[in-house]
Amino acid sequence: MEFSLLNQSPILKNHTVKESLQNTINFAVKAERLGYKRFFVSEHHNLKTLIGTAPEVLVSHLAAHTSKMHIGAGGIMLSHHNPFHVAEQFQLINHLADGRIDLGIGKAPGGTPDATKALQHELKDDIAPFNDRFVQLKKYLHGKHSNADELKISPDTDNPPDLFLLGGSVSSALFAAEENVNYMFAHFINNDVELLKEVAKNYKNNARKGKFIVALSVLVIEGEDSKAAMIKENEYYQLLYKDGRKYRVITEEQAETFVKNSDEEIEVVKKQPDIIMGSPDEVLEQLTELNKDNYIDEFMFHLPTTDPEIREQTLEALAPVNTIHNSEKAGIV
Repeated sequence: MEFSLLNQSPILKNHTVKESLQNTINFAVKAERLGYKRFFVSEHHNLKTLIGTAPEVLVSHLAAHTSKMHIGAGGIMLSHHNPFHVAEQFQLINHLADGRIDLGIGKAPGGTPDATKALQHELKDDIAPFNDRFVQLKKYLHGKHSNADELKISPDTDNPPDLFLLGGSVSSALFAAEENVNYMFAHFINNDVELLKEVAKNYKNNARKGKFIVALSVLVIEGEDSKAAMIKENEYYQLLYKDGRKYRVITEEQAETFVKNSDEEIEVVKKQPDIIMGSPDEVLEQLTELNKDNYIDEFMFHLPTTDPEIREQTLEALAPVNTIHNSEKAGIV
């Protein structure tokens, strides 16, 4: 069992954009010292609250400020990018970071319809389906594409970045197992414990190798008033499409923008978040309960608050050097 972090680089309370980005750097440096396995950054576009528009830039910068911890994208939204260029970028960063780079690939738009339109403006109308693009990316990384002798992402591809598929369904987990890649389940988006168990079982029973990672919302915070404030801060809107797709946005304004700019029928539902909260021991006990079937290899913590003190408190309280890597605490998870 390992603990990792998913940092969406929010604009922190009473902080500027520059200060919030510096906090992301400081957070990664401290996370490495505290024993966290990975530090992933996300891709979001045209959102007022999140800064991370270019994971490839942040990953490279964070890798230069760390020396041991794995740094990765969680993830690159492949619908906006050319698979060959993504493979080139992350192979290059992996060379620079001495093999510590992870490449997580996601399917969601990661932003508003206007942002998606701008990002995909020059892409062909007959763009290949996501699964086909993922397979092509994997082939580029491993030099298994049809013209590999003539077309290379690097003169040296012996050590490609580890590949992760991000998803929230049984079908995506089975696809990851079929492709023999790591799978990260976005539990912080789809807070369904029974679905988590089903996805974990299907991945583990079908994958020849690969890690099953669960990304979930966690805060070390005590007191009912404080917990209620965190629930209020993280209320969101879920967009439900007729074909079963689900997206989440933070504000009512963002939800209205999606509906206005879409030709599809979308149902909008206001939701309360599911956050694991409590004292350090209470949080660890809840994590243990989630993994009682022992299918989960790693928990990746998303810290859903703009309060820098609560983020620091959670980072330190759940530090692997004090919990899972400490002989007295290791039995908790």
